[in-house]
Amino acid sequence: MLKILGILMVFTGCSLTGIMIDLNYRKRVKELEELIYALECLKGEISYKLSPLQEASAIIGQQMRYGIGEIFTTFAGHLNEKSIDDVYTLWQKSLTSTAYSLHFNEDDYNKLDEFGRGLGYLDKHMQEVNIELYLSKFKNILDKALKEQEKSSKLRTGMGILIGACISILII
Repeated sequence: MLKILGILMVFTGCSLTGIMIDLNYRKRVKELEELIYALECLKGEISYKLSPLQEASAIIGQQMRYGIGEIFTTFAGHLNEKSIDDVYTLWQKSLTSTAYSLHFNEDDYNKLDEFGRGLGYLDKHMQEVNIELYLSKFKNILDKALKEQEKSSKLRTGMGILIGACISILII
């Protein structure tokens, strides 16, 4: 009886692990899509509404979800405090304080960090160019993530189930 219970627990645990790994990749794709939308909105706020960076970040922070809004809300709060003159340092603080709630990988964070180097440093036109540059970079990252998810989504789930089945057979 205990052996059967152990087999069921191992099989269920391995299967759920494979499913959870796949779910994290799916969340990353959704967050990348939301980030691209946030950058497009930021460009619109700066270009057409002529909003200052602090105000534009606050507006975008309220509109976005999946933790992306939290980055911009935190950034707007840091800009409002004006404790540090360097906008890049405030952007880094915002990224590190919200990293726990996102499913980005290291490359995504590096690109976000690079994006922060150009924030508040340049005039309006150069801000637009900087946002366009990183929009194209994040669109490429999203395309790669979608292809990877499509290619290996079933693999991750199936591997979890198969590993659980193999361990269960070994226990028998």
